[in-house]
Amino acid sequence: MDELLVTWLSSDNVHENVMNIIEQYRSSQNNPSHAGISSPPTSPGRRQGSSLGNDDNDNNSQSSPRGVASIPPFYCPPGSARNSEKGKLLLNNKHSFDRDQTWDGIHISKDDPVNTTTSPGEVPPPRKSIKEQVFDIFDELGKKTQNEASLYLTMDNFIKITKEVCSFPSFFNGPLYKRILYLWNTQFVKSEAQRLIIWNEFQKDETPIGVEEFEGEKDELFDHLDLLVNKEIFKWYWTEEMENYDASDRFFRLIKKPFDDHIGKEDFMPYLKELLRDHPGLEFLSNHAEFQEKYALTVITRIFYTVNRCHSGRITARQVRRSDLVSAFRQVDEEEDINKVTRYFSYEHFYVLYCRFWELDHDRDYKITKEDLMKYGDQCLSHMIVDRIFEAAPRPFGLPQLDEIQEGSSSKGSKKPKDYLTYEDFIFFMLSEEDKANEISVRYWFTCIDVDGDGKLNNMEMRSFYALQQHRMQQMGGEQIPFEDMLCQMIDMIKPKNENFIVVEDFLQEECVAVSGALFDALFNLNKYMQFESRDPFQERQKREDEFETDWDRFACMDYNRLAMEEEAREDQDAMEIDWVTVDDEDEENEDFNLGLGGASEAPF
Repeated sequence: MDELLVTWLSSDNVHENVMNIIEQYRSSQNNPSHAGISSPPTSPGRRQGSSLGNDDNDNNSQSSPRGVASIPPFYCPPGSARNSEKGKLLLNNKHSFDRDQTWDGIHISKDDPVNTTTSPGEVPPPRKSIKEQVFDIFDELGKKTQNEASLYLTMDNFIKITKEVCSFPSFFNGPLYKRILYLWNTQFVKSEAQRLIIWNEFQKDETPIGVEEFEGEKDELFDHLDLLVNKEIFKWYWTEEMENYDASDRFFRLIKKPFDDHIGKEDFMPYLKELLRDHPGLEFLSNHAEFQEKYALTVITRIFYTVNRCHSGRITARQVRRSDLVSAFRQVDEEEDINKVTRYFSYEHFYVLYCRFWELDHDRDYKITKEDLMKYGDQCLSHMIVDRIFEAAPRPFGLPQLDEIQEGSSSKGSKKPKDYLTYEDFIFFMLSEEDKANEISVRYWFTCIDVDGDGKLNNMEMRSFYALQQHRMQQMGGEQIPFEDMLCQMIDMIKPKNENFIVVEDFLQEECVAVSGALFDALFNLNKYMQFESRDPFQERQKREDEFETDWDRFACMDYNRLAMEEEAREDQDAMEIDWVTVDDEDEENEDFNLGLGGASEAPF
């Protein structure tokens, strides 16, 4: 009977039917209309009365890692209350980012995609030149100043240029408008100090650039600045910054500061602020400034984790070209559900990362110590690998500077840079720990295991890490797997070119990268190694055929659901406690009333 059952479960038809049933169940759970409520169970719409954004509860946020004011709100899908105009701008106007056009004519490169919107016998509509497109928009939305006859566009109206002409995401509109004005106003300024002053002026959030009235007294330097974009200014910008560059270079040149040759950590912040303000999928965060900042920091760190593989903290034009960064920014602009953009921008991924960090950071100083990290994943990591993470693991933006460490704290008892992990460092660790089937995480853990730094993992290094695993197996009372048996199994899986040592390129072989994490788990993560040894082939097949693209996507989805269920259970418990408090109050009133009558008060049990 067992053999018949296994054969039946292994059948393709049965497996497909089971997966269809699971998918139908998930769809019914995710669809609010099927649940009979206006928002999902983990939506902040259920908690409008919470004190998440209330400053009066800041002290309470330190008491528990799951306190009301300590963690960000759960994701709320965009509803009918969102601004329909912004939604249309986000979802419409999908334009190619790969067309190289001159100002007066249309130059189609060899890489220009073929027009597939017309039928075989239909004549495609004529393409307008950049000049014609821009003039049409200015004629439609342009305004005239009192002193000049030329038309100009305000920042709000300029979004049509941003989206339709420049093919940038809609939330690039504000930073693009300011960048055009800065470059135009500094084209003849030779003094670097004056350029920097003008740059700082245009980067002020409170500066009303792009509106008709520009209040405030300005010195002589600011008196001659153009503060509105007209046809002449945009034509100049197009010929200087757009015409001779492809999509990748345009993106790079806009994101970076004009006087730098790389993209830094802070360069993404203006664009993410616009995204947080305008994206319908992030509207529920509008009243939570603290978590908006943490979300933006998480997105930036994930970008550097994937794109800046040398971990220098500086993204180059070549790295942008070799990455999926441009397409990810396009996708988040066009996708209304932020969680469907699993590359960098998913709010659920941010929630999982931040909550894991918060649960470990017991003293609430936003620093993870070795003792804190030892508790990660039910104490699954060995103390040897934790030591190596603090000593050798790559960090996204390097070690903090001395002045940053001492700022706001006394020298007594202060932590040195290598004694803790910042939130950004923790993101690097967690992304590498939960998805070891990619080049970035492989290099991360290889650096940690390679104690002598010679670029080779020899038997002595691996034996020293595995000895701790054997000791932990013995303490747990489980079967101890000899080092030789483990190593033989891993060598058969990885197939290194030299059996005496393993180099990082051995892990990155196409047929081995998916299982390369098993060796790392064997050396320092006992829980995952035991799961690997007792894995179920049927479950492994399910993992290969599910909808998740990476192990990280799978883990984040499961962990977010776990956090959601814990939060629901906690809210139900709180509701029960409130009910009991109400009953207690009523009993006290009855007791006071019955004191003169000899009545007795009963406990509410």
